[in-house]
Amino acid sequence: MAYTFHLKIEKEKSALSLIQEGSVVMSEEWLEGRDMGRKLFTAIATLLEKNNLQPEQVSNFVVEGELPEGSTSMRIAETVKKVYTFGVAFPSVAE
Repeated sequence: MAYTFHLKIEKEKSALSLIQEGSVVMSEEWLEGRDMGRKLFTAIATLLEKNNLQPEQVSNFVVEGELPEGSTSMRIAETVKKVYTFGVAFPSVAE
């Protein structure tokens, strides 16, 4: 079964949800600050661990937000998304 990470970035908080077949399985939420990268990687690890999933089982990563695309949090989120999807698509390269 394929899962999706859905990251929603708002002005004051962000939330990463693990979605399966259109339903939210679990979410991690944090206040918006100067630590998007750390908080996002922690949320990814937590959602994978608590649901006994391997990274390859999460085949899609969606980022949406109400912040401008050029904002630091949006840029960091898009970078994490690209690195994650690359690592899942080419696991031997990421090792």
